[in-house]
Amino acid sequence: MEDRRDGGQVGAPCGQEARAAREPSVTPARRWRRVGAGAGLVALALAAWVRLGPLPAGLLDAPASPSTVVVDRHGARIYEALSADDGRTSPLDAAALPPTLVAATLAAEDRRYFAHPGIDPIAIARAIRVNLAEGRAVEGGSTISQQVAKLLLNRREPTRRRGWLAKLREAVLALRLEQRFDKPALLALYLNHAAYGNQFIGAERASQAYFGVSASMLTPAQAAFLAGLPQRPSAFNPFRNADAARARQRTVLRRMAAAGAIDRAALDGALAESLAFAPTPAPFAAPHFVAMALAASGTPRPARLATTLDAGLQADVAGILARQRADLRAHGAFNVAVVVLENATGEWVAWEGSGDYFDQAHGGAINGPVAPRQPGSALKPFTYALAFDQGRDPATLVADVPSSFPTAEEGVVYTPRNYDNRYRGPLLVRQALAGSINVPAVALASELGVPDVLRFLRRAGLSTLDKTAAYYGLGVTLGNAEVRLDELTAAYAAFARGGEYIAPTFLRRPDGAPVAGERIMSDRAAFWITDILSDPEAREFVFGRGGSLELPFPVAAKTGTSQAYHDNWTIGYSKHATVGVWVGNFDRRPLRNSSGVTGAGPIFHAVMLAAERRLAGEAALHATEPLQATPSTVVEREVCADSGLRANAWCPRKRHDWLPVERADVACNWHHLSDEGLVTVLPAVSDARQQGQGRGVSGARPGEPPGPRALPR
Repeated sequence: MEDRRDGGQVGAPCGQEARAAREPSVTPARRWRRVGAGAGLVALALAAWVRLGPLPAGLLDAPASPSTVVVDRHGARIYEALSADDGRTSPLDAAALPPTLVAATLAAEDRRYFAHPGIDPIAIARAIRVNLAEGRAVEGGSTISQQVAKLLLNRREPTRRRGWLAKLREAVLALRLEQRFDKPALLALYLNHAAYGNQFIGAERASQAYFGVSASMLTPAQAAFLAGLPQRPSAFNPFRNADAARARQRTVLRRMAAAGAIDRAALDGALAESLAFAPTPAPFAAPHFVAMALAASGTPRPARLATTLDAGLQADVAGILARQRADLRAHGAFNVAVVVLENATGEWVAWEGSGDYFDQAHGGAINGPVAPRQPGSALKPFTYALAFDQGRDPATLVADVPSSFPTAEEGVVYTPRNYDNRYRGPLLVRQALAGSINVPAVALASELGVPDVLRFLRRAGLSTLDKTAAYYGLGVTLGNAEVRLDELTAAYAAFARGGEYIAPTFLRRPDGAPVAGERIMSDRAAFWITDILSDPEAREFVFGRGGSLELPFPVAAKTGTSQAYHDNWTIGYSKHATVGVWVGNFDRRPLRNSSGVTGAGPIFHAVMLAAERRLAGEAALHATEPLQATPSTVVEREVCADSGLRANAWCPRKRHDWLPVERADVACNWHHLSDEGLVTVLPAVSDARQQGQGRGVSGARPGEPPGPRALPR
């Protein structure tokens, strides 16, 4: 009997030995093959992740506010607003890259661009060898693809850290970009994002700035110069270090020849070519205007912003102000605002905000045309236009006599005075408006009602009149309320258009686009205002003849001077343009011996000449046709220049005037022939006037002179 005290079974192997016997033996070679296979799978997954992994969110997004080239109405560049990354840009199309620029760029940056997958081990090895030989970093091994990754990352993360980890990240992104873009598209990204110095981003914009031509027109010498800039834009700045820039250009040219991009003859010609750089344009023409045009362009801004400005006229205005500066200083005026509006389109063609944008001592950066100021008598024509639409006409009789008018405050009356403290008795509306007499204008406003006058002014686009009628009172017709020069000029342009208001614009309308307008007065009212304001004989009794309001072609104009001589204005229009001029001080210091005639008037005269010449040509300066066509609702008649009634044989002063066709044909009853000679019977005019009920003398109808009294003449 066998002894089994060891617990084993005689003749049977243990469990582990049995399993080992059943399994084949694992050799070291097989084990290493398994490790290698696993490592291969990991490497393959890593390569797939490197090549096919996601791009950082927003990496390819366009800048929030790209560079915007601002041009005038003729396409002339007047300013360039920088992009969000403080650059000037103008993109190239990947489908039409300039061959010469491409050859120069590849020679300068990445000779094997079309052969590598995004990183170039050969270039890296060459850079290491050269740098070791030189003992310093003189050459880099980055491909164009890696530089694109760097440019995009820098735009997305301006403060990101540099170093080998950053280089590794750029290499990974370069491989991913190569997966997503073909070679021309990736090259276009580089050409559109690389910095070419002097805040120029992209080769196209740099080509226009340095040489004044599109990148498609670059010579090999010019293309080599541009291609060499992105490596070190500041060091190769031709305006600071011309020798370094030229040396870099020669290096690129020789590389182009070595690559077969140009032959020996082309190389010699390029090396001998003298680079002529385009003149740098004025950095900020019409700065106040440009700022408003950019603000009106929306978000995001377009790459090219076509404005309404006429750069030539703007330069004319600048020259006029420079010539007038000494005279303005003599009157204590340090600020001037000038605007010019094209009547037909409502487009601003000139805009001067302060007289000198860079005059910090006198607030040169303030945009004067939009700063509310008191316009003085420049508001009077609107009161008269409203009166015309309510039954008055140029031959309506008004009274220039000492008068007082009730106000919203109990027991307080308003007593207007004329600027020269004189009173002229009975006047016709034509004389009262042309001579800018205050009292008749206030009387008319009283009869019309201040609320109606305010409503009319607001319809004409004066947005600053936001108080109640009681706040302004009757003084609104004399300009005691503050208005903007640009809005008042646009309102005057409605007179020029026969009563139609067009909202002005800074941006060019598309060709053929209709210009929407709104009628705010009858064509007859606008015609009468125009006829009076363009009548030098009617204003002669106050302003004399030959002043700054008279030009060689028909012009309707009005001046204004605010209380205490803080502001003076001249606004007027020709057939083609409306010009507004304000002279004063932004800090509201009063002027010395200056009015709308002497301060703003000479500037208005010169600007109107320049505007008419620019908009209509030299022939327009000698035009004689009237500013507006005669409406069918008026008829020309001979009237007594004193009474406004149909002239009789004894009227000493007669004139022809445009009257409503419906006006009663009443003969003058002021002038009579008696045995003692000519007798004049005037309407009774009191020495003091309490306005507030009825029409009174200022509303007397032709043929209804109240209370006649006889005066021998």
